[in-house]
Amino acid sequence: MSPPTPPIPPHGRITDPLARYVLVLLALIGTVAVLALAKDLFILLFVAGIFTFLLLPLCQAMERRGIPLWLAATLSCILLVLLFFGVLAFLGAQYAHFGRDLPRLEAALMGKVGEAQAYLEGRFAISQDRQVDWLQGKLAELAERGATMAVQLFAATGAAFATAVIIPIITFFLLLMKGRFREFFSRLRTNRDGAVLRVVENIALLSRKWIRGVLIVMVFVAVLDSIGFLVLGLEYAILLGTTAALLNVIPYLGPWLGALIPVVIALLTKDSAMAALGVVAVIAVTQFMDNNFITPKVVGSSVSINPLASMVALIAWGALWGFMGLILAIPITGMIKLVFDEIPTLKPWGYLLGDDKAPAKVHLRVPRLPFRRRKAPKADPGQ
Repeated sequence: MSPPTPPIPPHGRITDPLARYVLVLLALIGTVAVLALAKDLFILLFVAGIFTFLLLPLCQAMERRGIPLWLAATLSCILLVLLFFGVLAFLGAQYAHFGRDLPRLEAALMGKVGEAQAYLEGRFAISQDRQVDWLQGKLAELAERGATMAVQLFAATGAAFATAVIIPIITFFLLLMKGRFREFFSRLRTNRDGAVLRVVENIALLSRKWIRGVLIVMVFVAVLDSIGFLVLGLEYAILLGTTAALLNVIPYLGPWLGALIPVVIALLTKDSAMAALGVVAVIAVTQFMDNNFITPKVVGSSVSINPLASMVALIAWGALWGFMGLILAIPITGMIKLVFDEIPTLKPWGYLLGDDKAPAKVHLRVPRLPFRRRKAPKADPGQ
């Protein structure tokens, strides 16, 4: 007697838990491998997509005024390029002024090192010769690493400029083909409720709110930090405030990375360590106002990710894409959550990623079919 044939799963679905686990694991490994191997392409497309979502309302407003689509897309991209190179020119002028003062800062650094050596010799009976030998060894190691890092930084800078040139071009074509992409996403739906198009609309809304909020918060942090550093009498106050605002884009870690350079400058240019404590106080007050008043009002719940998911996303995307991964980790995770929220089997994962605040979503309006109102029959006067 032959053994009974196992039942065929309905609709070809795999019901064995082990087989499903293996398939999901292989899919995750394949996805991570593709994201790692083609990270430059994905970063380029992702950044261009965010800028496309940001410029889309401006492009549509120009179209409503009778401007052709190609001209509206061109003007929007030109505005993006002008803003980028304007910020780059401002930072370049500030850093050029900072570079001219590097010899003076180096002399101040050597003076501080001499004071520290004298303190260690008097406090712990470590001779300055031993300190110098140890310091020279560490400086030699640092120089070797620094040469490698300089080459990597030069290559990364060249790649960043090349990417900065390509992004407006890709943004232009994405704006030019926005109608075709909308039709494409509408045809991808598997049912009549337009789930794919709704997800894309929600991602566009999230991207616009996130990048607008980030830009507003950067301006706010730059102004407050610069004012605080000016009150402290710190040199290069505007440059240091702007640098701290740029690093503020990285959640959790960025604000304190931005505080490191001002603290070092305060220690080198001021006679008292109270100036460095003042810098830390300025950063702390700015972050308190930003985290409790500015970011909740400006960014709101556009990226409704809980703190644990945010930290895991920063670690994962940072390991995968480096510095750009740290910047893009939060919006990418927010977009993944939007996709999870639309797929019934993945909704628990979306709930696990989210917080108690519900993000603003786009609800597509279903167009009504035109119809003619039936006229009531006229009464017969003979009746």
